[in-house]
Amino acid sequence: MTLAAIARVVADGGDLGPTAQPAIVTAILVVAVGELVVVNQIGRQMAPITTAAGMGMVLTPAMSGSPPMSWGLCVLLLAAPMTVGGMLAALSGRPADVFDHVCRYLGLSCAAAIARWDVGDGSVLTIVSRPEVTTLVAAFWLIGVALVGVLVDLVLWTFGRVRTLHVPFLTLIRLDLARSGAIGAMMTNGGALIAVTTPIIGPIAIPLFIWPIAIALFGLRRAGRIEATQRQLVLALSRLTDETGHTAKGHAGRVARLAQTIGEELGLSPGDLQVLFDAGLLHDVGQVTLNEPIPDGATILAAPAEQAHVNRQTIFLARQAGASDEVVEAIIGSAAQYREVREFGAVLPITARILRVANAYDDLTQGRRTARGPALERIHLGLGYEYDPAVVDALTRVTERSARSPQLG
Repeated sequence: MTLAAIARVVADGGDLGPTAQPAIVTAILVVAVGELVVVNQIGRQMAPITTAAGMGMVLTPAMSGSPPMSWGLCVLLLAAPMTVGGMLAALSGRPADVFDHVCRYLGLSCAAAIARWDVGDGSVLTIVSRPEVTTLVAAFWLIGVALVGVLVDLVLWTFGRVRTLHVPFLTLIRLDLARSGAIGAMMTNGGALIAVTTPIIGPIAIPLFIWPIAIALFGLRRAGRIEATQRQLVLALSRLTDETGHTAKGHAGRVARLAQTIGEELGLSPGDLQVLFDAGLLHDVGQVTLNEPIPDGATILAAPAEQAHVNRQTIFLARQAGASDEVVEAIIGSAAQYREVREFGAVLPITARILRVANAYDDLTQGRRTARGPALERIHLGLGYEYDPAVVDALTRVTERSARSPQLG
């Protein structure tokens, strides 16, 4: 059915008019290509070229002096190129995220439906195609419709993600909106501009307004490759203490995972959770500079001067590895006792307080569940003095769940 609908458009455009027909065919091709050019943002596969071209396709026909496509035809004409593009991406070896793909499709379909919804004085597409409506006013109407479609895509994706994180939905959606704002604006404005200008300059409007998005994607993908390289460096550096025998096997990974789990328990943002993971991986790397390893790598049992030396060297190596300022601040703050906050009003990031507790727990247990009780007793002796009580309470809860569940480690 989808292929038949596309064939109909290619053959005679149905009743879409001479301007809309080539524009739709061009948009179909660009939508398919857009699925091959994705960018990863906040763990989400976004296809701005697909979204912008798709928005233009479902809005442009009304501007061509011909009746707009029905909503059913819109969703069919979106489904085929998106599916083909996704299949080609999978064949090229790029891991496909079906959930992200579906959210994108539903967002575009929602925009198509809203544009055709009768608002009392006709549909949006009917209103913007009237002669008395200026191009500027039409652009604002269409930007609003495109924005709703982009937001539906984001909200659906965030709702799917919130189930895997202990973060309130409103907090998560606010953070996702902030971090996706630039790309969302590109998709919204690009789609609306295509819809407004196609009747004036024809199908050339699609590549004309897609080109800036493609340039921006090139920069984002390059930045993503640089970030991936830095993460590989962080992972390699985190294994150094294991390989040299300065810490117990798997210590850095266990601290990173535990710190992240505690952060989830306390409702931290995804950005802070990533900071906790990276800081956990790097927090003890300075031990490689010691002439004599600390027994089992347990810095909690080391002398204060030795702890300070390890912390200084860790900070230096973390900066050399390209760790973010937030990660470095968490490592710096993890050396401070909680009493500095309580007695002197010092400002210690929550990530630093979590990292201190997670490291102490793994130093005392060395990954052994049977050591949980004595480790918690030792940590509770420093409650309010060395460790943040709220963080220790969260540690108690997550380790209790871990002790009851063999799948959690």
